[in-house]
Amino acid sequence: MIKIRVPATTANLGPGFDCLGLALKLYLKLEIEEIEKGLVIEYQGEGAEKFSAKKKEDTLIWKSTELVLKKIGQDKSKKGLKIRVLNEIPITRGLGSSASAIIGGIVGAAKFYDIDLTNQEMLKLALSLEGHMDNIVPALIGGLTLAYKTSREEIKWTRIKTPLDLRVVVAIPDFTLSTGEMRKALPQKIALSEAVFNLSRSALLVNALQNSDWDVLAEAMEDRLHQPYRTPFIPGIEDMFLKIKKTGLAGVALSGSGPSVISLTKVGSEEAISKIMKDTFLNAGIICRVLVLEADLDGTKLIAYSV
Repeated sequence: MIKIRVPATTANLGPGFDCLGLALKLYLKLEIEEIEKGLVIEYQGEGAEKFSAKKKEDTLIWKSTELVLKKIGQDKSKKGLKIRVLNEIPITRGLGSSASAIIGGIVGAAKFYDIDLTNQEMLKLALSLEGHMDNIVPALIGGLTLAYKTSREEIKWTRIKTPLDLRVVVAIPDFTLSTGEMRKALPQKIALSEAVFNLSRSALLVNALQNSDWDVLAEAMEDRLHQPYRTPFIPGIEDMFLKIKKTGLAGVALSGSGPSVISLTKVGSEEAISKIMKDTFLNAGIICRVLVLEADLDGTKLIAYSV
């Protein structure tokens, strides 16, 4: 039996569209053991009712596990698997639940069958199911990551120094948004001035986090590529952004394509930011949960192993 945990992720961080991502201390945990035959998946926690009602073949954990099983041949997979899932990550809220399930299935199967896959190989498998590198890379690697593709379509990444006193305040509203639908809301072309704006903010954000320059985070997390087209779907969010920026304590952005909102701030400012988030959503008629999280620096981790 093995037990692994996979962190939630928040992508884009404002200007870093489809390339910047951060792993969070909120986890999907998998416990995998061998059974006589077949595949059994048991769910607990966030989304358990939804996933339990699905055919196992339609779940991302099964699809990602199957990708690895195809690599090892029938002789090693004659017996079955039982996977117990404990999920802490809200689903369809922009916190990387899909990426965590995919990485969990791939790493879990590889560890269970003692298959030596490199990070590059695992990310390539994951990308075939989840098209967003900014989620799958930090879910596997941990920390703050910059993901990109080479001219040969190879996945590459680098880890960026993450301040230990960084806190991520996350507001999770009580409704969902489809990533696919939010992708359709984006324009196919943008003005050169908007591209320059985001390039400057992305560089500023990386520099600010590397140097713990908290004073510029509000400006560094501004975006003109995707958020202006997604915020109309989230009541109260523009007012929330304005109020948080005015404090000078934090930057704020959509988490992925939303509807969750993240604020990056320094230890000591979490309570003030949390209150703004709760009050602003409430004034807009939206109930939300607010979590204060640390960055996860470990990525996907084997936490127990027994023969």
